[in-house]
Formats: sequence, structure tokens, C-alpha cells
Amino acid sequence: MKATNCRMCQSKNLKQWLDLGLHPHSDHFHKEKEAEMFYPLGVSVCEDCGLNQLTWIVAKEELYLKDYLYESSITKTASDHWQELADTVCQKVELPDNSFIVDIGSNDGTLLTKFQAKRHKVLGIDPTPEATQIAIDRGVPTIQKFFTRDAIEGLDKADLSVGTNVFAHVHDLKTFMDDIDALLKPEGVFVFESPYFGEFLKGLEYDTVYHQHLSYLSLKPVVKFMEKHGMEVFDVEQRPLHGGVFRVYIARKGQRTVQPSVREMLDGETWGKEVLDSFARATRKSRDDLVDVITELHREGKSIAVVSTPAKGNTLLNYTGIGRYIDFATDRSKLKQGRFLPGTGIEVFSDDELIKRQPDFAVVLAWNLFPEVTENVRKAGFRGKFIRPLPKIEII
Repeated sequence: MKATNCRMCQSKNLKQWLDLGLHPHSDHFHKEKEAEMFYPLGVSVCEDCGLNQLTWIVAKEELYLKDYLYESSITKTASDHWQELADTVCQKVELPDNSFIVDIGSNDGTLLTKFQAKRHKVLGIDPTPEATQIAIDRGVPTIQKFFTRDAIEGLDKADLSVGTNVFAHVHDLKTFMDDIDALLKPEGVFVFESPYFGEFLKGLEYDTVYHQHLSYLSLKPVVKFMEKHGMEVFDVEQRPLHGGVFRVYIARKGQRTVQPSVREMLDGETWGKEVLDSFARATRKSRDDLVDVITELHREGKSIAVVSTPAKGNTLLNYTGIGRYIDFATDRSKLKQGRFLPGTGIEVFSDDELIKRQPDFAVVLAWNLFPEVTENVRKAGFRGKFIRPLPKIEII
């Protein structure tokens, strides 16, 4: 479905500035090679409120209810980040003992285990069957549903609701915030964390465009949107995970003191048409440069694999077309092993395959986790070279 309205201010004044072509669902790892649906993938800016969002919307049932295999705990970097998030939020929000915390899009429950360790009462809400089963097996109370009024009916009011990498994935943001309002206590706080558009631009992170990621968030449109719901942003932080995220603290208007960090970030959001056009040109050049590197290695008879298979890696493979030169892929996630990458049909193995077959080169698709990924496989015995595709091509 083509997006015709801004999902925050409802304006129809949208202008597309990035076009990545046609792509499959980037987190749909197939059990066997099969025909796939491809959808337009691009970004438009709302010229009224400044929100950047996808040009095409894929139904959430298609995205999350079958073979959605993301695990939030698969790397030490991520696990450490969730610990820091729990520590910082508890301190900043000044949560009383035994608070009730609801995680929206709770995935495998990793974040909630950090709050459990602090003796808080927790509940996860997530529609994906594979991840929620892992959470339940860990002892994290979890409702396997989309976050809706029906899902929270009868629940106690929450002291805190968190949503990591979920707010940007919501199509109907108005209803979402109405449900947040119904969930929270009068003094309750909502904290979301999402990739930050300023870092997206700075790091040439075009690979983080995929159909689950509907909005490319900056603070200005968020502040305006929350005001319409009787809420305000009272603090904001930035962290390096996923190439650069921002953590936004929201409460009902007047409940909390607005910190200087909010004005500082708002003042820094000065990008305009020229910046967006420059990013689009740089994206095309980055694609062409990577194709040149990979095709030259192929001509030389070099073997090439990919190590780590995040959703954004599939955007990169399908946009550049380099998948035809990749022999195989590896990933630490057991859920992905034995499956095939969307679009390219490359088979996924454990990292042991990298050591066994010793390709000449390994493209690190989770380039934001480059030190951890490369250290793990190097220690295990991989002797080839690594290719970091973004933000600039490096061969190490």
C-alpha cells in the first residue's frame, strides 16, 4: 500500500527523495527457496512536520507473524546495551521498588530480564511466535499479540512502558499513543529508542531502510506529535547501538522537568533538501563502488562469503546486487541457520562454516558490530580478509 499521508501530522505534502528499488521482506528467512513478493522501498519527507517515512507499507501480519527471526540478545554488544538502558532508565525516571514495566515489542525478553534482576514486575507484548517462545522459556511473562487496546485490557496500570526499535515500526501512531495513554499511570513514563535520523544521514546508513522500519525518526516531528496527545518529551539521549540510536523520554505534560538535552537536539536538526539530495547521490555512489570491489574480486577468482545477516544486510545485498557473487552466509543465530536469505537465496550456516571453508573474503553485513563480529570469527580460526561495506568500504 502506498503511503499517502504523514503518519504523524496526516499531511499529504510528502516528497520522495530516496529510491532503493524493489525489495522482499528483509527478515523473512525462508526454510527453502521459494517465490517471494517484492515491494517498493524508498523514503519520503513530510514537508510540513519533517518526518521521514517509507513510501510503501507492507501489512504487519506479513512482516511479523511468519519466520521473523530477529533476536535481541544474539550479540554481547546488544546485551550490554540493554543492561545500560535498564540501569539508566531506572535511575533517570526514579522508578520506585517493584514497579510494573511493560515492554512493547519485547522480542526474546532480553531487556525485561535486566528489569527483573532489579526486582521489578515485568510484562512483554510481542506478536512474533519464535521470539516470544524464547522469552517465555526464560521466565519472562509475555503476551503474544500486537500492542492494541485488546492486548492491555485488564492489565494493571504501568509505571513505565518501553519500546526499543518498535516506535519507528508502527503505522498507526495515533492509536498507538492512545493505547500508551490507557496503559500508563497518571505519572507514568514512556521511553522509546530508535535509530536517529541525524546519525542515519551522517553514517550513510541507507541499508537500515527496510519495510519493518516505517519511520526514520528525528526529534522535531516527535515533539510536535506528542504535544497533540497531551504529552511532552522531557529528556533525550544518544547511544551508538545500530549505527546510532536516540532514547526519548515522554510523560504527560507538566509531569516532568524538560531537560536542556531536548533543546540541544532540536537546535541541531538543521538538515534540508540539499542534505537529503546529497545523501541519495552518495547512496548510489556507495552501491557502485561496492559492486566494483566485489566484481573485481570475483574476476580474480576469489571466494566471498558474508558473516552476520541482519535485516539491513539484506537491503544492502538486494540493492547492490552483489548477492550473485556470494558463496554462502553465516550467522550466530540458530534460528537463521539452515535457511535462505530473502531475495538472494543465499544459504545461512553457523560461523563454523566460515572456518571450515575459509573463503578469501567475508563481507560483514552487521558493520555496526564490526569489532565484535570479526573478533569472534578470527579467534575461531578464520584466516581471510574482512570487507566492511559502510559507511565507507574497508578491506581489513
